[in-house]
Amino acid sequence: MRHSSFPRSSILVYGQDTIHSLVQSTVIAQVEALLENNRIEDAVDLANNFASGQVLDSDEAETLEYIHQSIAFALFTQTRFVEAAPHFLLGALDPRILVSYFPELSGPLFTDGEEADVYDGIAKRMPIEANVDDLIRNYSPHLPPSTREAPAAQGIRKILREEAVVMIKSVLQGFKGQGKYKQQEVTDTALAILFARSGDTTSLISHFESTNSTSPSAVEPILLETGEVGALCALLRARGDEGRVMEIWKGLVEGQYSDPSVSDPLSNMLALLASKQGKDRAMLRKWGVWLTERDPERGLMLLMSTKRSAKEKDREEDLAILSELQQLHPSAARKFLEWLVIVKKRDDMELHAQLVQACVDELLECLQDESTLKLWRAKFASYTSQYSQKHTPSPPSTQLQHPQSSFLTYFVSTTPDSPSKRARLKALFALQALSGYNAETVRSQIVASGFDKILGLEVALLDGRMGMHRMALRALALTLRDPVSAETYARTGGIVVPSKAVEACGMGEWGALFAAKGGPGILEREKSSEGKGELVRMLLEVYMEDGEPQQTTRLLSSQAASLDAVDVIPLVPPDWPLSSLTPFLTHSFRRTLHAKHEGQIIKAICAAQNSKVFEGSYLVFREQGAIIEEADDEEDGDGEPESFNEKDGLAEKIALHLQDQQRSDVSVADVHPRVSNGEDVR
Repeated sequence: MRHSSFPRSSILVYGQDTIHSLVQSTVIAQVEALLENNRIEDAVDLANNFASGQVLDSDEAETLEYIHQSIAFALFTQTRFVEAAPHFLLGALDPRILVSYFPELSGPLFTDGEEADVYDGIAKRMPIEANVDDLIRNYSPHLPPSTREAPAAQGIRKILREEAVVMIKSVLQGFKGQGKYKQQEVTDTALAILFARSGDTTSLISHFESTNSTSPSAVEPILLETGEVGALCALLRARGDEGRVMEIWKGLVEGQYSDPSVSDPLSNMLALLASKQGKDRAMLRKWGVWLTERDPERGLMLLMSTKRSAKEKDREEDLAILSELQQLHPSAARKFLEWLVIVKKRDDMELHAQLVQACVDELLECLQDESTLKLWRAKFASYTSQYSQKHTPSPPSTQLQHPQSSFLTYFVSTTPDSPSKRARLKALFALQALSGYNAETVRSQIVASGFDKILGLEVALLDGRMGMHRMALRALALTLRDPVSAETYARTGGIVVPSKAVEACGMGEWGALFAAKGGPGILEREKSSEGKGELVRMLLEVYMEDGEPQQTTRLLSSQAASLDAVDVIPLVPPDWPLSSLTPFLTHSFRRTLHAKHEGQIIKAICAAQNSKVFEGSYLVFREQGAIIEEADDEEDGDGEPESFNEKDGLAEKIALHLQDQQRSDVSVADVHPRVSNGEDVR
């Protein structure tokens, strides 16, 4: 049986209607009496004596808490805040009650109608003032001209307010980690607000690292107001609210917030998004474009590192990102578009057309720079003058001229590396390799800009795209004076920039686009024989019309396999000596004779194989022969049905055939087999 802590009495006085007991006053009554007489120090001594020298049971512990709360509020009412702090702690007061006296703390934390349990006797001792400021103001002495305006009174109020803050901070630190969750939340949140308003960043961060009960929604406005943005981001990240962290970092980048402790919020955002690769694609999609606008290089790296597939959903997302980038940062949009087509190999006509247009726009933009324009004009003039020096007027001869390098090779090897140089190469490669764009529109754009002469190679390529092969060949062979590109165009069926030339330019990714089998923009004409006859003859006509004997002679010699002497001879001007055609005719006749002899050999081999088969099948047919009898309505004179013996005539026929094969002359046949390059020889 638990003994009550209530005082016992051994003396009872019976009255007619009552019973009286003579007992010692309770400790609570004694403390209250002392407090009523403002003997607070004696009340403190009494409380200390009550707690010392014994183990308190639950009732006694509760009594002691009540005593300390009474003392604490007595001191609190007299604005003796520092002295009241330890008694609030020993009294285990609900921290919400004390916080409610501080408007800067209670406002973000409490809602209307929120209540907390408190002893009835303690409620009577609590100050009637609504907050600590009113309490301090009422306690301040009256000084002229008024309590509010007197400098001395203002100084007193300031000191007392600082002491009140010290009190609440020490009490909350003592309560930290104690009580129910709601009490812990109030304690931790109020402490965070106090640290933030006092500018104690170190204590604030340490507080966040050691607690998990702070309410982010309550402290966020105060932390943003006081500039403690870094601490707020640390709290939000600890709570997993990374979306809100990104929003706050965005505010720092845009100047909405400021915090010297966060030196590079943009890098923080990129690092956080990098950690989300493959985990949170929605976040990457949301912030990728915004970051690219501020930091194109790192933003694009982030967007390009996101895994993508060829699904329709991913295609629509790529188009949406591209559209946003085109509005916010056109230069970054071009790079992203190039990455989609060249690196990811998106075989999308719309993307191809956009990339071609972007490359052409960038090329024309580069030509607006006077230094670039002068340099490229000088390159054009220098290249064509080389041709003039190498091909001075001279009588046609059998001496073949070695072809000069193509204009593309010359341009790449003699032009310093620069953004304008790479822009021209990309535009040229895009025009050649990609499809889906309107060649006529692009050509008109170049002509309208007035740079069609300098961009002769690009214009010739576009002419070929539109099927105007003769115009393209004339531009390459006569205007640009580029026989190498002209012959490449004629030999491949319209390709101005072959794959090997792209690889030599050092554009690795673009070279992979050209070399990719079946990749986007690969011209099927390169695999056909379209240019190996008609376009070569067309180039030959262009040379002859312009009176180019040396180029004509070289073309005839190098492309003899694609030309027929019967078609070439009528095109030769009458005043040209026969010696100018000697290499071509020699090669043509030699190839024809070689083809004829090769055909005779093939026919003889086939005849020998056939004879061997006939000879081997003779014995088989003889052994496997059979007699076939058929009923005939008309019988012979003997009345016997006619008999057919397969062996009787078969052996004789095979023998006669073998004799014919032995007497046959294999040289009488005239066949036209395929030669090594796949062309018929006549």
